[in-house]
Amino acid sequence: MYHRNLAHLNPYELHKHLINEYMLTKPGATKLLQRDTSRDKTDHDVVRENHRFLWDGVTVDSWEKQLAKKYYDKLFKEYCIADLSRYKENKVAMRWRIEKEVIVGKGQFVCGDRHCDERSELRSWEVNFGYLEQGQKKNALVKLRLCPKCSDKLNYHSKKREIKRLKKRDRKAKTSSSKAVCEEASTSSGTKPITDDSGTINDLAEPEDQTEQAGDEKESSTVPDVAEGSWTKGNEVEEKTREEEFDEFLEDLLL
Repeated sequence: MYHRNLAHLNPYELHKHLINEYMLTKPGATKLLQRDTSRDKTDHDVVRENHRFLWDGVTVDSWEKQLAKKYYDKLFKEYCIADLSRYKENKVAMRWRIEKEVIVGKGQFVCGDRHCDERSELRSWEVNFGYLEQGQKKNALVKLRLCPKCSDKLNYHSKKREIKRLKKRDRKAKTSSSKAVCEEASTSSGTKPITDDSGTINDLAEPEDQTEQAGDEKESSTVPDVAEGSWTKGNEVEEKTREEEFDEFLEDLLL
């Protein structure tokens, strides 16, 4: 009988009747009309559920993964930020840096521990980071920049590999020694290293037969003399451009 009385009402009149019935005469009855929000998710929830520390080889086959991958692509993945608060339990949490941390130098010029702001005597460490993701155990080699105090926390259970940058003098000595080894090896094997105009070793020439060498010597006698100005010095060093000097400066400044 109740529904028959409402059948003649148009949608607007029916709406007004229901509002008056529930809102005015029965306070609190509108709770029955509210939907269940317990399963609602924000973008932050979706990213947390689908986050990957590394996305190599992961198939992006849903919009949730696309959203998480888009967030991952905006991260800076050269250095990590670590949480060493549970270092005595041999548990270290790590994540990539976000844009505002890169701007202030956190993790590179400021200690990479999230609770530390030390800027002096930072050391670089290479860490084999083992983590559990989506029910699977995974490993990743990451770099950390830490102050001496936080470095001790990182190495509390086992010594990690420290990354030390060679000075220019040491790099030049290492390069010259490697060239000397190459020349010595080529001399002992009877081959001659071919150098370009800059003096760098390109390849090793194969020894020719004696008959071919004799023939070459005969032919070379008929070749006209080359003008003196067309020869260039093999060991001549070119001046560095402004951009190259600036790149070397940044290379020494940034580890």
